[in-house]
Amino acid sequence: MAEEIRAKNVCVVGGAGFLGSHLVNHLINDRNCKVLVLDNLIAGRKDFINSKAIFEWCDITGSESTLRSLFEKYQIEYVFNYAAEPYVPVSFERPLRVFDINAFGALKVINAAQDAGVKGILQVSSAEIYGKVDGKIKETDPACPHSTYGASKLAIDALVQARWKENKTPCIALRQFNCVGENDTTHPYVIPVIIEQVMKGKVVKLGNNSFRDFQYAGDAVKMAVELLEKGQYGEVYNMGSEEGIQIYDLAYLIGRLMGREIEIEVDPSRFRPWDIEHLQSDNTKLYSVIDRRPEVSLKEALIRTIKDFEIL
Repeated sequence: MAEEIRAKNVCVVGGAGFLGSHLVNHLINDRNCKVLVLDNLIAGRKDFINSKAIFEWCDITGSESTLRSLFEKYQIEYVFNYAAEPYVPVSFERPLRVFDINAFGALKVINAAQDAGVKGILQVSSAEIYGKVDGKIKETDPACPHSTYGASKLAIDALVQARWKENKTPCIALRQFNCVGENDTTHPYVIPVIIEQVMKGKVVKLGNNSFRDFQYAGDAVKMAVELLEKGQYGEVYNMGSEEGIQIYDLAYLIGRLMGREIEIEVDPSRFRPWDIEHLQSDNTKLYSVIDRRPEVSLKEALIRTIKDFEIL
């Protein structure tokens, strides 16, 4: 269990990306931390990085010694690893690349951080490790990934737990459910795709009508910081809104928020094979250790996201 993360030297790996940039802003604006951002800018954008942060270009699939040197150079006390290949369908075509980033690269971050004397590490995993579960999902439910992406996240989850047992590596695995908010770099992820289609016309083409739990990104990163402060190392924790919506209903809601009555056209080319039909978090374990709860509703989160897209 870590101390309060306030006025500390913190590194956010993947800090130019969607959730990473939200976390950097929170750490700087609300917690007075000195933040180092490591990112290779493939998915992230440099203009998303807070102007008060220090930026170093870095690819986590490269040298572990380089990572350690950067952590030592900036006297990093805490590390949050949000770097990943986040788009599931990429793993269908490039499984080795996805595993290299999400599992091997993540392990390099964790090893380098411990070698550099970092006090605490949060490794971001995914709800995609789960298979078919009816209702809210607990950490004890079966892990049965339907993609290499999910398998890569399950691998780093297992490594977090194993490294704690083997070497007391001070790391927590966060199984993050879907998020929504500004600075979304995960195109062609479903919400950006829907917004862009609504901006262009009346018809929205969609594939799977899955049920997803969407949490506002700003809430997610604040809760993640508290988890690293209060959670147990070597453990895994689910995090989501604990609510959810079918994708087609999500599209109709986005259309209404944008002032348009849309029509949904089912597009077979957009169907994801072996899609997980229902992903909804049970935060019971998380809430046993943290006090913060989600504050921003899905509707408000979508309004903020839409406004962000309209000014890009």
